[in-house]
Amino acid sequence: MQNRSQLVRAKYVKGEATLEKIREACMEEIISFGYHRTSVCEIVRRANLTRGAFYNYWTSLDDCLADLILAIREIVKNDEDAIEYHSKLNDPSATVKKIRVVHYLLQQKKSPYMLLPMALLQEKTIANQELKDLLRTYLLTVKSEYLSVLNEDQAAGLLRDDIDTEVVSAAILNFFKGIFEKNVLEFDEFTEPLEAAFAHFLGSCLAPDYLAEHPIADIFRAPQAEAAAPATSAAAPVAVVVD
Repeated sequence: MQNRSQLVRAKYVKGEATLEKIREACMEEIISFGYHRTSVCEIVRRANLTRGAFYNYWTSLDDCLADLILAIREIVKNDEDAIEYHSKLNDPSATVKKIRVVHYLLQQKKSPYMLLPMALLQEKTIANQELKDLLRTYLLTVKSEYLSVLNEDQAAGLLRDDIDTEVVSAAILNFFKGIFEKNVLEFDEFTEPLEAAFAHFLGSCLAPDYLAEHPIADIFRAPQAEAAAPATSAAAPVAVVVD
């Protein structure tokens, strides 16, 4: 018997138009109104479909969300806009490049696949244990991905030797959680200071030699501007979050 992961892969590879409409409507409802205020009726109303269309794929809202969480990383990994954005980044740090791509997906593209897990994290209670376990696994996987690039940079001398990469990976996740909260609440005036504070923090983690050539204060600048911008030196620490 196929497990859920195999069924999700088979289902989502088809890329059916109806399936896409339902899952987009589901994510929009959750992101806009929260888990407890979202129902199958609201999802199919937003998608302009029937309840029967929803139940052709899933038995419940939780069933739909479980499939979405399993599919997120693969969908984000193959996001054409993110791939193009990454290709324009001229930076030796795998950590900085990953942070910039995720920030682009959250802040600029506002990808629902990136926003959905953040929205679910805002909920105080989620009764469905499978859904909670999948969400936990997703977060641990994302954290491990950040840990991997942090360790890679540390081994390459781009990150300070005395930095605890476990702590930094957790801080990155919390930064992106904060960005999500500011977006949902439309507290735009707090986003830029939050980004500046994070840039300061990240700058205190990166190696001085890296900072001497890469102004971390520009970490959230669009990559197209990098080629035209004049090279500037950055003061070390002052110069410094999830396929």
